[in-house]
Amino acid sequence: MRSIVTVSAMALILAAYSNDAALAAENVSADAGLEAVINHERRDQNRGRDEWRNPLDTLSFFGIEPDMTIAEVLPGNGGWYSQILTPLTAEQGRLIGLTYPESLFRQMFSTWNEDSAEGIGADLSQMGRYLSVEGVDSAQPIVGYAIDDIPDQENGQADAVLFFRAMHHLFRFDEPIIDTALSETYDMLASGGVAGVVQHRAPEDADPGFANGNNGYLKQSDVVAAFERAGFVLEEASEINANPNDPADSFVWRLPPTTTDNPDTQAIGESDRMTLRFRKP
Repeated sequence: MRSIVTVSAMALILAAYSNDAALAAENVSADAGLEAVINHERRDQNRGRDEWRNPLDTLSFFGIEPDMTIAEVLPGNGGWYSQILTPLTAEQGRLIGLTYPESLFRQMFSTWNEDSAEGIGADLSQMGRYLSVEGVDSAQPIVGYAIDDIPDQENGQADAVLFFRAMHHLFRFDEPIIDTALSETYDMLASGGVAGVVQHRAPEDADPGFANGNNGYLKQSDVVAAFERAGFVLEEASEINANPNDPADSFVWRLPPTTTDNPDTQAIGESDRMTLRFRKP
């Protein structure tokens, strides 16, 4: 796996004067590729949410590069981040979609059928279509797996697994699958691989009954503890996606983009989110 370097403007200036010009050039190229994909006109319809999702800063924080094997958890059908990750990895990398098992979806939704699976992007056989981007041809096929049953052939193959607001359901219900999911994730990653998390954040003093995932929010300490149980090391936490205006004291889906007709919640904006980078030793 390639080493992951976070590039800042100051780092680039210093690198220009270092003896390691080749490494500096490599980093410039990777960063420029990510920025070009994010700024491409194909994303014009999605760009309005960049203010809240900060894709360039977030993916740079996770160390995402075009030649990586990347798994996105719960990408959806034509998902927001897939519109970045698919073009980014199309030529040099590989993209994998991870979704919940059907048993979890059936607990989440009172009615679950083929139409439901299609709408949410849960048919594993169709993952290549769900993550496709018009005008982009991926050199490697895009495959999909249930996060609690990733095949052994993928063990040690991924450079990064990304959880974008996808963790709360893993903590829910009488038999949460969070530990199984993170054990499978750990096995899937290569040594030194990254697990990146962006998740709705509950206050640390919130009642456990509120911050158990049912309202969309989780405590950062609970997320960290779950990853550490699986063997991961928390490398760094960032406030890239923080929103201090969100009191995080009610149902997260009261906020945009789910709810757009309430002036009070519109004034808050999207949820306060933790951004965490874990590493597999």
